[in-house]
Amino acid sequence: MVCLLRRFAPLVAAGVAAALLAAACAEPDLTVGVPNTTTTVPLGSRAAEPEGAPPAGEAAGTPSESPPAPSPEPPEQPEPPSAPPQPAPGVAPAGEVVPPAPPEPPPAAEAPAESEPPDASASGSDASPLRVAVIADLQTGGVADGRSASVELAMLAWAEAVNAAGGLAGRSVELVTLDAGLFGHEAVLAEACAGGVFALVGSDALLDDEGVELLAAPDCDLVDFPARVHSPRRAASPRTFQAVPVSNDFADAGALRWVAARQPVRIRSTATFFVDFPVSVIAAERTAEAARGLGFELVYDPSVAITESLAPYAADMAALGVHHVLWDGDTQSLLDLLGGLQDLGWSVGVNCSSACASAQFLAAAGDAADGVLIWSPYLPLREEGYSPELAVYRQWLAVVDPQATPDLQGVAAWAAARLFEEAVRRAVGAGTPTEDPAALTPSAVAAAAAGIVNWHGHGLHAPTDPGTGEPSPCGVVMGASDGNLYRFHPAQPGSFDCSPENLFALEATAQLGLESPAEPGVSEAPAAQSEAVDPP
Repeated sequence: MVCLLRRFAPLVAAGVAAALLAAACAEPDLTVGVPNTTTTVPLGSRAAEPEGAPPAGEAAGTPSESPPAPSPEPPEQPEPPSAPPQPAPGVAPAGEVVPPAPPEPPPAAEAPAESEPPDASASGSDASPLRVAVIADLQTGGVADGRSASVELAMLAWAEAVNAAGGLAGRSVELVTLDAGLFGHEAVLAEACAGGVFALVGSDALLDDEGVELLAAPDCDLVDFPARVHSPRRAASPRTFQAVPVSNDFADAGALRWVAARQPVRIRSTATFFVDFPVSVIAAERTAEAARGLGFELVYDPSVAITESLAPYAADMAALGVHHVLWDGDTQSLLDLLGGLQDLGWSVGVNCSSACASAQFLAAAGDAADGVLIWSPYLPLREEGYSPELAVYRQWLAVVDPQATPDLQGVAAWAAARLFEEAVRRAVGAGTPTEDPAALTPSAVAAAAAGIVNWHGHGLHAPTDPGTGEPSPCGVVMGASDGNLYRFHPAQPGSFDCSPENLFALEATAQLGLESPAEPGVSEAPAAQSEAVDPP
């Protein structure tokens, strides 16, 4: 999907400015956020780009301060880009739009007033709560404890917000947390099927392909809106709808392109690790294919066990002169590796998967994470002035847990939940003369979700196509520094890099992990024996 630019006329800009000023002075709405730009189209077709979409290459934003520089790197390591010069008031640089100044962030959250439960009988809907489950990896026996704790908290916050606004289709939302513990995904999925769960929303489980065939089974009939998809089979599931779709045919290459353009010498000595989880190996293989296509040279690529200490590998990397790392494994193993490198005084740049966006990783890594980059489809948390929905997520998170740390992992779950809301509204015809809460079924929600395109999650991300599953090239390069993530590229806050080249077309690895598991009791051993008995 290619973003298009339309210049705002001065009159429109003035109207926007007035609207933003009014929003800044008004009491913040903690349940809705900002309107969405959405279009309904038949599955597989494309709609026109939304009105006011950003230009190809980058979405519009306002220049601001430069991002903080990370800790000093070796001489070859360039500093983060400085911010572009401020334009004169009312004057836009060529090819860009300068919108009016954003409003001040909303005030700190206050717990919402107690509201009466929705009157299900009046709406004609079932009086029972709408059971929604989130699957997360929480207790993993020390392997990766709390890996997706942020998504559970985000979903608790979303349920509070929805119920305070009257529920969905006249029913209150009841959130059920199912702990997959890394290795129990199929078991908890079966538990959801048997436990009266209507939908999976906001899930983030590493081995999310286990039992995926249950989603569409007649005795299960679940519809799925995950925070993140990890396995190829989950991404290909017809019952799975992603707010920001990932595809088996493309790799997100925005951060790789940015590094390749800035550090053409350093990327010639790159390492990647194949951690022995199938989904991690597939992700690493796909990242390696994209990196090689962009000029990275992999000089070190060991295969390691997930329980293995990676600190000893740091010495090998230093001896080989490795300056860059591609990481698609567990962040606890990455912490081990970064600690070993830090002990040696050896600095590397790291292109990390979205797992490095978690508050847990950033807090545990501290300054050892300086130099870690991620490609995020979401705006940085500090840009609430450009996305009021970020403030909505933060404030409701504080309602359910005042000590919780907001992070982009939670934002992904929140975005998934907002997409589920929209699909429910469309399924029952909310706000129309034919609204019928009794029409709410998982199949109806799936059919509604299949028609959602040009969706931006109330301003959390650039427009995406959840219904068609086509990936978006839009994102932001963020870097870790002092336990936080900061915008590195594009430099303008509120903007995205939407260059089509940010999607790298996969060839060698596109079909990895898509094969169905073997039928129970079926083995390939007889075929092997036949070959042994009847040699050529």
